[in-house]
Amino acid sequence: MREINIAEADIAAVATRLEQVAHEIPETVAPVSVRFPAVLVIDCVLSLNRPYDTFVVPRLNTFVERHPEIQQIGELENLMASYPTPHAFVQQELDYNHEDRANTLASVVKYVCTIVEDAQTVEEEKEALKRWAIQAEPQGHLTLNIRGFAIAGFQYLRKLFGADTTKPDIYIKRFISDILNRNVSDVKSLHLLEAASQRVGIPVRDVDSYIWNRGARG
Repeated sequence: MREINIAEADIAAVATRLEQVAHEIPETVAPVSVRFPAVLVIDCVLSLNRPYDTFVVPRLNTFVERHPEIQQIGELENLMASYPTPHAFVQQELDYNHEDRANTLASVVKYVCTIVEDAQTVEEEKEALKRWAIQAEPQGHLTLNIRGFAIAGFQYLRKLFGADTTKPDIYIKRFISDILNRNVSDVKSLHLLEAASQRVGIPVRDVDSYIWNRGARG
């Protein structure tokens, strides 16, 4: 893993802020969503730069109602393959007319299939994905070279599958930048929040959820 230079003063500043709001940060009840792996992949890609509650959730719920049988990643890949293009699938099944995002989804599904290729059941698939999520590194998105799927999407995928990590979305970056009174890069925002969370003894996934809820729903 390439070393990231993070100033001690910056970690201390973020940690101090987390200590001040620690009483507002609820503990995550379950480390992994109750949704099936196939639906979590859709969740990850569909939520990129889109309102979660008003855009993503209704589409996920509709998809689950239409296709309760689609649980494993391979089943999702097969369903997508039954359409002439990923764009046609996304238009029909997710009510979303966005060809680039559809191609991103297809590429992410293909990648996740390689992670779970030896899994036979949903539970085995979940375990394989959790192991991957915990062991993967944030810079892993660089080797994928998937258009439209940068570090925030990659990190959100890890978080969805059980990693105690954060995703450097606009809310995380704004939170860190406001504390430090300067703009901070995606990578440094991620590492700062992880280091500061560890210092104050709060799971970073809980801090991530707190910041996201405050920004997106506050």
